[in-house]
Amino acid sequence: MTKTKFFLPLIGLALAAALCGCSPKGASIVPESEADTRWQAFIHRSSRPAAYDVLSGSLRFGPTNDTRRVTYLLWSSAIEAPSLLDDQGHEPAGLDDADFDAKAPDNARTIRLEVNAGVGANIAKAVFENGQMLLVLPKDQKAYAGAETPDTLRRLLGLPLPMRMNRLNDFLAGRYLSALDVPAPERYLTGGNGNIIYCYKSNGRNYELELDPKALPVRWSVEGRWSLNMAYDEKELPRRLDGTMESDSTEMRMVLLVKERRSAGSLPETSMRLDVPASFAVYSLDQ
Repeated sequence: MTKTKFFLPLIGLALAAALCGCSPKGASIVPESEADTRWQAFIHRSSRPAAYDVLSGSLRFGPTNDTRRVTYLLWSSAIEAPSLLDDQGHEPAGLDDADFDAKAPDNARTIRLEVNAGVGANIAKAVFENGQMLLVLPKDQKAYAGAETPDTLRRLLGLPLPMRMNRLNDFLAGRYLSALDVPAPERYLTGGNGNIIYCYKSNGRNYELELDPKALPVRWSVEGRWSLNMAYDEKELPRRLDGTMESDSTEMRMVLLVKERRSAGSLPETSMRLDVPASFAVYSLDQ
């Protein structure tokens, strides 16, 4: 990493912040060496073995002043499928990505989700794999199959998510860098409580990623439209995600709590299957 690549003169800070969507939250900029060291710690943390456990907890979502609470069960397993990596491997660039493990687990997992309104009251069952999804709504006796996008889940379930399910699953397992798909940060700023805010662009959008002194991501925002705050348990794995977004002039909120983590090793292979009853109407999401 060179200073010409990463360092911004103080005189140009205001203009640079405006261009990338960052706004200074402190009186000064942290030293480049400190920002680089923390980013390296973030990369190292994100390349640790993933904790793909069976997660259970609660989920509150909907318009900010009218959220609904449900419980969920989320688990996944590795699949024998064509690699979703590019020819060089998925290696999100950072200030210096030399220590990042390109062979770390990423998308090649089957993910199962169960959502319940109460004991025995199942709202939805879903399976996600290779960018495709099958969503079954028992109460409506309907099923939907096709490409998975955050917009689809918001439209069918009213659930606002900031990312696709495979990335959310990675994030909850501690694979922060690949889940957020962070390219090289363009600049950084001082945040509160010793945090550092890294600003970057991806697909024409402005992003901010805020890392605390332990190099844990505590805030992630997209274009100022999506804002996600994170808190962690004693093992430094996510225990709470609290997000807000604007949708059709309405502020939506999503609060995901991880209350229990159990080993996925005891799950039978059939736990990944999701059958659609013959009496259910099946709709394509690709039409």
